[in-house]
Amino acid sequence: MLANPILPLVRIVQMLYITGPFERIAPILDEFNEPVEMAASTYPDPKALLLPYLEDLQLFEQLKYPGQEDPLVLDETLKPLDRFESLELLVTQQILARELEKINSLLCGPCGCTLCCLGPSGEMDQVFFEIPLHEQETTLFSIPKIDTEESRQTDPYAEPPLLVAGAPFFQAPPALYHWKKNWSLILPKEGACPNLERTSGGCTIYPDRPDTCRRPQIFPYALERLPEHDTVERPAYIARRKLLAIWDCPYVQELREEIGAYAQLCGLTPIFKWNKA
Repeated sequence: MLANPILPLVRIVQMLYITGPFERIAPILDEFNEPVEMAASTYPDPKALLLPYLEDLQLFEQLKYPGQEDPLVLDETLKPLDRFESLELLVTQQILARELEKINSLLCGPCGCTLCCLGPSGEMDQVFFEIPLHEQETTLFSIPKIDTEESRQTDPYAEPPLLVAGAPFFQAPPALYHWKKNWSLILPKEGACPNLERTSGGCTIYPDRPDTCRRPQIFPYALERLPEHDTVERPAYIARRKLLAIWDCPYVQELREEIGAYAQLCGLTPIFKWNKA
């Protein structure tokens, strides 16, 4: 899958829709009945590969049939991108998120690795590990919630740190925090996710696990949310055009060349970074 990412096929669909006589995306997929070979990738059954992403691809139809207001996508100078580039990046982010969920599950699911489910070990410099969450995902955890005026005015990396019961928040047991920009699960040193089954190394909520847990080692960074620039009707993003891979993971270290090639085939810059080490 790393050698044959779906995004190069998506680019062909995009080009055919924009330049061809097609009114909708679905009929284009019917044209992909023969194997497709590119410089570095081979797709024996391209239609079958594309069909699971049809709903994401249909976002391109807004170019010919404007409907709801598009998200606001900004470049790194905070200037709005044009509609085509904004939709292209949105489709890229959504499709890669789904494909990388499959790839990450194949990498970490069978091995029982719990690296991403634990707080920093005693010898690490970090004093906590943050797992960003959507608000609706907080219901998946049966642990305390810290949602105060003080927490909503800061973030986990601010100085001085948020105090809980008179001590820095990262000295408290694992808890959910409502920060200025988002919710997150904070795992202090030697802490563990409450949904980790220590004996088996499994996850008690695996089918419903949060988005962050679905892409723990490799995840798309084509867009980054910028809630402070949201309007009443439009969520805001900034264009990053990157793919992040977490260097802590042994699979990322082993497959760094394949991950780098995957990113380049997708038109993204690969970034390898430590998270906990």
